[in-house]
Amino acid sequence: MRKLLIFVLAVFLALTVGCGKSGESDQGRDRNSPRNPDSEQSAEKREGENGSGQKRGSDRSGGGEFDIDALDIPDHLKEAVKSGKIPPDKVKAMLAKFQGGGEALPVSVAPVQKKDLNSFLILNGIVEPERKVEIFSRLAAYVKQIVKEEGAYVRENDILALLDDTEIKISFEQAKITLEQARLSLEEAENNYNRNKELITRELISEQEFQTQEAIYKQRKLDHQNSQESYKNLELQLNYTKIRALSDGYVTERLIEMGDRVNANQQVYTIEDFKPLLIRVYVPTSDAIKLEPGMPADVTTEVLTGAVFKGDVKLINPRIDNQTGTVKTTVEVFDDSLQLKPGMFVEVRIAIGAKEDVIVIPRKAILYKQNKTYVFVMNRNLVSQREISLGLTEEDEVEVTNGLAEGDVIVVVGVEGLKDGQRVDVIR
Repeated sequence: MRKLLIFVLAVFLALTVGCGKSGESDQGRDRNSPRNPDSEQSAEKREGENGSGQKRGSDRSGGGEFDIDALDIPDHLKEAVKSGKIPPDKVKAMLAKFQGGGEALPVSVAPVQKKDLNSFLILNGIVEPERKVEIFSRLAAYVKQIVKEEGAYVRENDILALLDDTEIKISFEQAKITLEQARLSLEEAENNYNRNKELITRELISEQEFQTQEAIYKQRKLDHQNSQESYKNLELQLNYTKIRALSDGYVTERLIEMGDRVNANQQVYTIEDFKPLLIRVYVPTSDAIKLEPGMPADVTTEVLTGAVFKGDVKLINPRIDNQTGTVKTTVEVFDDSLQLKPGMFVEVRIAIGAKEDVIVIPRKAILYKQNKTYVFVMNRNLVSQREISLGLTEEDEVEVTNGLAEGDVIVVVGVEGLKDGQRVDVIR
């Protein structure tokens, strides 16, 4: 019995040890045995397939992990991905570029249109009168009366001021008396001379008597002429006591006061003619060759907001200033309203060219970079940077000669900070 019990225990221990070694052997074989790729791919394929037998997130058009048709990228890039021109491993980088790398930026857009466009040469100048006349006193005297004040419109020969004429009047009256005396003496001498001429022909007087009477007549004639010239001189001085306008125009300066003593050749007034007004501008040589007399010009000034005065090119100086490289050009303006005044700083716009039915965009839509010009063209909610060529410029608009077509939609507000492929939010 004892032997039987020992035998049973030995068999049980043998069986227990054998099972433990078998488990360890199986685990070892699992760690050391090579994997079966085909079996793993099959498992992954079974896990990845849905009810329709397609891969989750796959693109039937060749985009790898992306649905190309649903992406916000330009159509030509979609075709490039589908055709294989853009490798699948490059699609992620492309999407990162066209998704802007961040949130959408707000912009305003507008379609490209065609219209007529004028090219202007914009210059600055100062308004001047066509004629500016300075009036001087002809004699020394005290100012007796101011007749015309600054701002008054006067005609040629109108009296501006009166000088004291008391002394000159006395001298003038004396000269008048002297002239009358000389006239009477001349008449008497002339009568005697004529009578002696008749007597000498009859030989009733001697030759000596005739010559004496002839000499008296000639002397009285010279005395009369002298008195006459003195009278005219004092008459002229008396007239000079009346300071007169030498041309039509407006009194822009009065340099004397009543009671002042003025000297001969002292300036007392300034008169300016406002019809027409002149503006002298200095045009760069490259633009001056496009100018011709008679070209229309618009004149504006910040002082008169909204007012536009019409003029034209009157004179073009044939000489180029070798220091500035400019040509002096005179623009003539007629302003019956008299709003435009000498001394005003104005802007002159001379039309030097015109084009019809051309592509035009706002200047604010243009991006300047490395001596080139660009715009941002919309493609869905993304923008692409496009180089353009420019032509004529008119105020805030510019002609595009290459790079855009009518109907293209471009960014007109918010171009600062945009990049090629930037996602944008269009603000209406």
